Amino acid sequence: MTERHVVPDHGGGGWKVIGSSTGATESRTTTQAGAIADAEYEVRRAGGGEVLIHGLDGKVNDKRKVEPGT
Repeated sequence: MTERHVVPDHGGGGWKVIGSSTGATESRTTTQAGAIADAEYEVRRAGGGEVLIHGLDGKVNDKRKVEPGT
């Protein structure tokens, strides 16, 4: 199952999407909503999985299951 994390980008401002296995930044946006949309798109393309949404404090505030798609 694929996972992406939406986390605050404290260094650059805004929000970023990181891969759970690599920890690499996959995208950056100015809004949390934009980062969530990016993460859901990537998880859907990868065959489905979960998006974990972190708050400004770094704690997971929400988890969203994403079905596979195109």
